[in-house]
Amino acid sequence: MRRVLIALAAALVLLPVAEAAAQPPAPPFADARLQGTFELAGRVTAAHAVKGEHVGQVVQRVWSFSSTCPAGQCPDVALTRSRETATDSLVLHRRGPGSYAGKGSFVAPLRCAGRLYPAGEKVPFTITVNVTFAVPFGGSTFATRISATYVNRKRLNRTPCVGALGHDAANYHGHLQATAGPAPGA
Repeated sequence: MRRVLIALAAALVLLPVAEAAAQPPAPPFADARLQGTFELAGRVTAAHAVKGEHVGQVVQRVWSFSSTCPAGQCPDVALTRSRETATDSLVLHRRGPGSYAGKGSFVAPLRCAGRLYPAGEKVPFTITVNVTFAVPFGGSTFATRISATYVNRKRLNRTPCVGALGHDAANYHGHLQATAGPAPGA
């Protein structure tokens, strides 16, 4: 009898947990504005024939977001992101609550037949960004933490040499810079 009572008590305790797990969660921070400068820590998840990169490598980056509308989540957000030796700018498009994605490209130097071509390879990439935490400020909610992915599936050779080029990818997470405040430019 005692075992039956213990099993029944355990089932009653776990029932709300099981019911909550069965329901799809509401999107977190559905109305958070993506604005400001974020410090990101990343880990390279793919690096094939990309000079100076290897899988598992930890990288630090700074990404700045500028919303294109006066308040709330915008349909488009401008992103300026640092790379190891340069910066890129692209527009991210809202995919859903707290979720953005965009495509861009940059050029990189490539050596061919003993000659360095400054724009020898074109690197197309996709970036996705998700708001993972937000805080209310001045009647609005602002993103303070994000996660992101960068994926380059192939590089394009722009030299007269024949050769296959590599690809790379990374996952990031980070936070709004403390000195930036919750809503720069808002």
